[in-house]
Amino acid sequence: MAPQRMLTVLLGDYWFGRGEPLPSSALVELLGALEITPSSARAAIQRLAQRGFLAAHKDGRRTSYSVHAGSRKTQAQRVERIFQAHRERPWDGTWTIITYRVPETAAPLRRAVRDTLRQLRFGHLNDGVWIKPGRHAEEAFAHLNQGDEPVLSLVSFFEGARLPDFVSPLELRRAFDADALDEEYLSFALRWEGRARDLEDQWPTGVEALRLRTEVLSEWRPLVHQDPGLPNALLPEEPPLRRAATATALFYDGLGPSAENAVRKIIERHQPELAPLVLHHTFAASDRLLVRDGAQAHR
Repeated sequence: MAPQRMLTVLLGDYWFGRGEPLPSSALVELLGALEITPSSARAAIQRLAQRGFLAAHKDGRRTSYSVHAGSRKTQAQRVERIFQAHRERPWDGTWTIITYRVPETAAPLRRAVRDTLRQLRFGHLNDGVWIKPGRHAEEAFAHLNQGDEPVLSLVSFFEGARLPDFVSPLELRRAFDADALDEEYLSFALRWEGRARDLEDQWPTGVEALRLRTEVLSEWRPLVHQDPGLPNALLPEEPPLRRAATATALFYDGLGPSAENAVRKIIERHQPELAPLVLHHTFAASDRLLVRDGAQAHR
């Protein structure tokens, strides 16, 4: 996993929702605990700052970095995607349907539209027709409106729509390549269930716990980011997604206290007053990370 992604995982796991800047030396040591060299760690920090994920703060010769908070809505979406994708999804039976007519002569524009819709986890029902359960027109509109090309004039949005009865569940699953994703979930679950058996209740502590906890979430995040959020009616009776989430939570929740203590010790060596602010969170208590009544909880 790239050092940049490792750092975003660490900050999300132990510094979620916090605005206090952390010393760059502490961030370098955190990445060092994951066997990232100091030069690679510093390069990752600089790249994340250039991307706007981190903001630099100067205090004499010391540089610290805070996490750009982003919108509360975006934070909530990330929490729901990573920690709650396996939960039963309420659904009223309606879809967001997007159609477009891009001239054959505009192949790059056609690819750009398709790539955007795939990134938003829309399913490709047939040529020029893309679907996703629920209401997602606003999100799709915002993403398609970011480029310089006149995409929106070629796209039609339908929200709260219902598909004809003759569109079978098999066709719908095929539109999202759901079988392939289920295979990935099952492979993930089997691998991590096996690692749990290998530990034989001898769970690691300290930095080793931090490494293993970061590893499991680092594998889980890109996997669940592919998930289109299909309703239960289109999932198997025992969804591999839920089995994979259970395997992830076993490590992530169980190793949390020890990993948190390891991070706190690292921060304490660089800026002791910030160490008590380090907190881990869990799948089981992920609701506390969501915005409630305009307030952001940290754990």
